[in-house]
Amino acid sequence: MNIVPIAPEDVGRMIGSRSRNSNKGDYGYIGLIGGSVEYAGAARLAYMATSAMRSGAGVVRLIVPDAIVQALLPHMLECTLKRLPSEPNGCIRFDSGAMREATTGLKSIGIGMGMGQKGDNKEVLEYVLGLGLPTVIDADALNTLARAPAILGKRKNDKIVLTPHPGEFSRLTGLDVASILKDPGKYCAEYAASVGVTVLLKGADTYISDGRRTYLNTRGTPGMATAGSGDVLTGIIAALLARNDDVTLAAAAGAYIAGVAGELAAKKYGDVGMISPDTVACIAEAIVFCGGECRHKKQ
Repeated sequence: MNIVPIAPEDVGRMIGSRSRNSNKGDYGYIGLIGGSVEYAGAARLAYMATSAMRSGAGVVRLIVPDAIVQALLPHMLECTLKRLPSEPNGCIRFDSGAMREATTGLKSIGIGMGMGQKGDNKEVLEYVLGLGLPTVIDADALNTLARAPAILGKRKNDKIVLTPHPGEFSRLTGLDVASILKDPGKYCAEYAASVGVTVLLKGADTYISDGRRTYLNTRGTPGMATAGSGDVLTGIIAALLARNDDVTLAAAAGAYIAGVAGELAAKKYGDVGMISPDTVACIAEAIVFCGGECRHKKQ
């Protein structure tokens, strides 16, 4: 199997250039769906939104159950907010009208962070995959998918990125974690080919594959082994998916940007003391490192 290391020039192509005569709508409305009372993670939802903004999204729309809106509002900066109905337990209750309103006009979606497992996750995920938008599936949405793999049959296209860590990948595939870690690139590619989506298997070395191409990202730091790092990655990838047709390379570029940003954060705060917002704060610098400095088109 041919595994290709992701390089800064690959990332630069995914970031692209900007016309001087452009506006926020040209760079994509990104939807991020997640949250619940038990796993509100209000600040982490906001960090995920900020990571998408720092990665070039024009507008980020947080889509959350109404039970956590008040907790989230103090943490919101540039992002906008759409409310979904809540179950009594504070998880998302599926409502097709509310979902339609929340997702209208989006260019890509990230889903899963903090959703918990007590809401209508299956129905929400089915609805999202039926929209035909590039979608990043992470966290609790991956666990939903592991329990109901037929959901992937609802998708309108193959512009789907799954971002499991080894434990989540074990639940998706039925393989034990020890076996996965012996040859993660192989299993990542095999599973991606079998389900027809892109898989980003997280780890100290991250493998990204659609079953035909497999990329390797080695950038990163042990300091990223902290709560919220996966949410940051989801935000970055969702932003890149809104502007690029090559889903697999966009996912690999997102992993590279996150890794470089984490390395920059570790230089400032150290591996022990850094937290995920420190990585978010370094995304812009990481993009410049990758060749994404301001390159204007005249038109």
